[in-house]
Amino acid sequence: MKSKILKKIAFKISPFLISVVQHFIYITCKKVYELPKGEVPSPAIWACWHGQLLMCPYIYRKMRPVMQISVIVSEHMHGDVAVEVAKRFGANFIRGSSRKGAVKALVQAINALKKGEDIGITPDGPIGPAYSISDGVITLAFKCGVPVVALGYVLDSFWQLKSWDKAKVPKPFSTITYRVSEPVYIDSLTKEEAKEKVKAALMQCMN
Repeated sequence: MKSKILKKIAFKISPFLISVVQHFIYITCKKVYELPKGEVPSPAIWACWHGQLLMCPYIYRKMRPVMQISVIVSEHMHGDVAVEVAKRFGANFIRGSSRKGAVKALVQAINALKKGEDIGITPDGPIGPAYSISDGVITLAFKCGVPVVALGYVLDSFWQLKSWDKAKVPKPFSTITYRVSEPVYIDSLTKEEAKEKVKAALMQCMN
């Protein structure tokens, strides 16, 4: 009973603590931006690796000052924390993943794209393997005819977490080099070719 209460308290306060750390890191770090040459079409699917979720909302907000995005978040309890953190950026949410609630999430994401909203997705979430591309992002791009835009960043000083997603946390007062890919169109590709193209864009954003 006591452990359950402590767990509930931890989940209540963790979004606030994460947001404080996240913002402190962002404001103290030097930012360098490597952005697409032209405008990114709207709507689009914005993708980043799960291990780079912590700091990617800031670069999306720079690219889209008026945020109109629905982020796909797993129905796992850790997804609840992610929702509370990302609410501070003004995002909407679709709950579901490739492992649970996939069809419902796909339908909601298609509807959001048709209304002109961007979709945010982590192709290797919610539990990996790291740097893998799930079918969801490819299916969405095929069905709606929209491009995928890869987000990521390179760090010159960081802490490496011992998590499945190999997440790196920037150290305060270090440099974050943000990278945003050119829009990736996959209409004419096979599913496997599309996965390889999206993966290549994501890897280039973090290396």
